[in-house]
Amino acid sequence: MLSLFLGFTAVIRTVRGQFLTAIYLIVGSAILDGIDGTVARLTKTESSFGVQLDSLVDAVSFGLVPGFLIYRWGFMETAYAPLGQLIGFIFLSAGIIRLARFNVMKEAAVSPPGFFIGLPIPLGALSVSCPILLQRGALTDTGHMAAFMVYVLLISLLMISTVRYRTLKNVDSKYNMTILLGMAIILSLLLLFPMITLPSVVFVYIVSPFIFWIFSPRKKREALQKSAEPEENSSFQTVDEANR
Repeated sequence: MLSLFLGFTAVIRTVRGQFLTAIYLIVGSAILDGIDGTVARLTKTESSFGVQLDSLVDAVSFGLVPGFLIYRWGFMETAYAPLGQLIGFIFLSAGIIRLARFNVMKEAAVSPPGFFIGLPIPLGALSVSCPILLQRGALTDTGHMAAFMVYVLLISLLMISTVRYRTLKNVDSKYNMTILLGMAIILSLLLLFPMITLPSVVFVYIVSPFIFWIFSPRKKREALQKSAEPEENSSFQTVDEANR
């Protein structure tokens, strides 16, 4: 519920025009959401009630809050306010659909292990927050507004897409210490250099499926070549033995 409180506070800060504070509250809510889910899995205290409650909290903190932030920061005080309202609503709708699909797949136990289907909604919220974090001031240029609208629509499509994003839920336990160290480093950098760290981490995660897709065929070919080499060697040995 602390995550929900941070989301609610972010709405108040957004109304007051304190956009940076609102973004930091969204980041804090995302961190708490990740910790909450990890603790529930480790302690084996996951329940249907907890899953539904978590989704409702996510819908507010990572759907409604960023949707309103999109409208308030980028469009409310311009001639394109109605269009900005539509863009914010599209983001909110995509996030709600993403959460509903996640719950259905989780209950049906058809989620692929080690992957999220579509961009997770907390990452969607952080993604649309990054331009606001970098721009700081409200949008005034029409070209920038158009680019921001396209960007928000792209993030919305990624949330409801079938693109597979990797998760750390089923990572081999031998990598736990490495993962914890990496997370500690990222959190430290986030506290020290938020303007650089947050957009960088978000961008890398957004494009990560496409990076894995580009390099996976090469790895598969290498694996096939390695598996074929012993077979070729064994076949040559068989021919040599037959000749003898």
